[in-house]
Amino acid sequence: MGRMPENALCERMLEATRRRGYLVLCACSVAVHAAISTRELPHGNWRAAAVALLSAALLPAILSRRVSAQRLDTLVVWCANIGASYFLWDFYSRGLELGARESLTVPLFFAVWFGLLPLKQAVLRGGVLYVALAALVLRHWPTDPVPLLYTGFLLFLIGQMTVTGRQLQQELSRTARYADLALTDPLTGLFNRRSMERRLEDHYSLQASAPRSVATTPPATGEEATPIGILLIDVDLFKAVNDVHGHETGDRVLVAVGQTLRACARSGDLTVRWGGEEFVLLVATGERAALEHICARIHCALAEQDWPQALPRVTVSIGAALSGEAQGAAELLKLADRRLYRAKDAGRARMNMDDVQANDLSGDNRVFSAAPLELVSTR
Repeated sequence: MGRMPENALCERMLEATRRRGYLVLCACSVAVHAAISTRELPHGNWRAAAVALLSAALLPAILSRRVSAQRLDTLVVWCANIGASYFLWDFYSRGLELGARESLTVPLFFAVWFGLLPLKQAVLRGGVLYVALAALVLRHWPTDPVPLLYTGFLLFLIGQMTVTGRQLQQELSRTARYADLALTDPLTGLFNRRSMERRLEDHYSLQASAPRSVATTPPATGEEATPIGILLIDVDLFKAVNDVHGHETGDRVLVAVGQTLRACARSGDLTVRWGGEEFVLLVATGERAALEHICARIHCALAEQDWPQALPRVTVSIGAALSGEAQGAAELLKLADRRLYRAKDAGRARMNMDDVQANDLSGDNRVFSAAPLELVSTR
């Protein structure tokens, strides 16, 4: 659960944009060439009708989610190859001159090649097409070379701008990928400590910058408009798991616990590997009942231990806190940490949200308000 990584979100947006572009291009091509064919078919010219059919053949692939973006790119490139070959053959057989339609058709092939193919392949195809077109135009010498030169300049400009756009897109994707790596734990695939700290800092910064209305009665301590909750989760007796079963099995246990926590989280919650055998669940709805409900789900899921691997059974201890109980991220984490270790001191495999304060270093004699959950196995 939680937010989608920036790189995955960027890739999905790019794919959606590309599909929309293909859809608009093919739909316009079908409409334009169908209209042209109604005028030219009676005179025996079926070039426009063939282009309309070729464009229409791409529409089902563009609209189908079963066709991957890579396969769709390949189909578009092959259609451009076929269209360019047919264009040269028709241009030669009919002895056409370079007119407005030809000057607009050729750049479409260039845009596809330079937008989807490696640079060398795009340059090769574009160069062959332009040289062949120039040879067909200049065979009727003397002829006006200006349209050919303008077309060449337009093709060069399209190729250059398309390559530059691809380089910018790749750089943005690379930057987003590095950002994902910086905010993701490599073992579990969850968000890491830096990501959660940033989220907490943003929350408290927003609270600090929110305008306060003048009131006759000041707000209660810790009162805020959009509170959030935090669950600091520690795998009980994890050192014994490593000692008995080995560190490889210990890593698999951490991955399985992370998957369980992610499954128990809700939309909008942030699941984080805090470090070692500790995890954090940042709950978007900062209410005590919501925290207790999620903790019960976590304990229940771990008690059932429905994992794909034959892994040792584990339990977790949880320290819970609400953002309204602290004045900042560091104080909130300290409060959750204090409650976590008080849960461990009380026997583990439980959630604690007692009235201990973050700055109370002598509260070891307080009574816990959260009893052990009976549904959790203590093995």
